[in-house]
Order: sequence, then C-alpha cells, then structure tokens
Amino acid sequence: MEATTTQVHQSPRLIAEIDPPKGTNLQRFLDNALKIRGRVDRIRVTDNEHAILRMSPLAPSWALKEKGIEPSMVINGRDRNRLSFQGDLLCAAAMGIRDVVIKQGHDPKEGDQPMARTSGDLDLNTMLTCAAAINAGKDLAGEELDGAADFVIGVYIELSDDVNFNRERAEYFFKLKEFGVQSVTLGPTYDLNIIEQFLPFAEQTGIKLFTSLMFLKSVTMIRYLNNLPGVPSIPQEFLKKMMTAPDKKSAGMQVAADYLKELAPISDSVVLLSLGLHDRMGEFLDLIER
Repeated sequence: MEATTTQVHQSPRLIAEIDPPKGTNLQRFLDNALKIRGRVDRIRVTDNEHAILRMSPLAPSWALKEKGIEPSMVINGRDRNRLSFQGDLLCAAAMGIRDVVIKQGHDPKEGDQPMARTSGDLDLNTMLTCAAAINAGKDLAGEELDGAADFVIGVYIELSDDVNFNRERAEYFFKLKEFGVQSVTLGPTYDLNIIEQFLPFAEQTGIKLFTSLMFLKSVTMIRYLNNLPGVPSIPQEFLKKMMTAPDKKSAGMQVAADYLKELAPISDSVVLLSLGLHDRMGEFLDLIER
C-alpha cells in the first residue's frame, strides 16, 4: 500500500472496510467487494468487529484473492491466545495474504454475545512480537519455522477524549517503528485536533498514518456517541449539519464527503468504515466521484 502525502492531496487513497458474512454464505460479501473493485485502493476485511460474531476474515480474504483483489486483513488479539494468533498468521501467509492489521479488539460486552470472554493472553506488544518473529522465520518461542512470512504490518489504535491517552498513543509510534510497523490506522473521530496530535510522530518515524471515516447515520447516533465515556466527541458543527440537512436519509453521507476533504491532506489513506454504510458504499463513492 504505497502512498505519499502528495498523492493524498490530489486524490485520497481509500480503503473500504467490509465485514465478513454472519453465516457461511460468502456471495453477498463478494458482490459488495466486486461492486467497488477499482474504485478504492484496497479492501479491508474485519475480524468480529464491535465484538459481533462473523466469519473469520481468513476465508473472505482468500476469496478476494481468488477474484484478483488484494485484501487487507484485520486480526485481533481479543479472541485468541498466542498459539491461535500465530497459527492464523501462518495460515494467512500460506494463503498469500500479506497485508495484516493488528488490533486489540472491542470488549465483548459491546457485542451480540456479551457472555464471551477475552483470552487475556495478548497485548499489542506481544502480537507485534509474533508478527515480527514470523516475518523473520521464527515463532514466538524462537523456534525455526518451515517458511517465513512477508507481512506488511499495520496497527489499529483506538482514540480517546483524553488528550493524555492520545499523547501516549502518539509517542508509541517510536516503539511501533522498532517492530517494523508500516502503517497505523487511527480510530474514527470528527475532531481534527486529535488527529493532528499524531502527525509529527508519523513524520518522524516514517509510519504511514491512516485515518478512519465513520458515517453518521442520524442525530440520535451523534448524541449517543457523545454520551459514551472515553469516546471522542463529535463537534457541534456536524450535529448542526445533520439537523439542518434537507435530505435526512443522505445527510450523513454528505457530511462524510465534506469531512473527507479535510482528512485527505493529513492522511496517507482514509479507511471507509463499514459501520453505518454497508450496501451504500457504492453510493458514497458516486457522491465523491470515485
């Protein structure tokens, strides 16, 4: 996923997030991917996003490759211990999936099976140590592997309304560089001040900075998010835009399209989140003339 700031200024590089199916039928997933093939720069396959049960991202990522689409695959540590995490990475490498995004994962209490437990075995440092070791042809215990991987390693970082937390995450870029991380995807925020805090650290480390674009479905959604503890608040200007929009159904899309123009100059890529969009991804790409 090579990108430069100059390219982003001219035409933002876009990564479209697509959730795997909640079931065994891959056809709808593939149909959605094929509709936007060539209109985005990469398709990212999520991994039980928001702790909602879906198919593992391995099969959908393989299915994309079979259709000639290079996938970006999210893999979280919430649902795995270090054995299963390494095993899934080895499986991905054997399938030719190179672009992986490592994520800690949302709390299961937020999802559709709140009684689920996290493994508690993996923090981000351990996951990155695993990925770097497998790239070097070794497992986490230092044993030689019969075949190494060649992962392009990305990391997903949640943002907060706590400026000190975000500062710690930004300073963590120096450690990420040591692990060979090539990109960091920031969680969604409509507050540019939060994103700008990360810019000097991305520049100093050479790590590509990916921002996330979340679609605001309604005024109710904004108010709900603004009442969640620890979540970056959505500025009032966006609430007003949603409230005064003549076309309520498409208001969120227009707000997102306008905000994309502000994200593009400070992002190496912008990730279009699946939350709130799903089958309307093509409609949004039409709106921004992609």
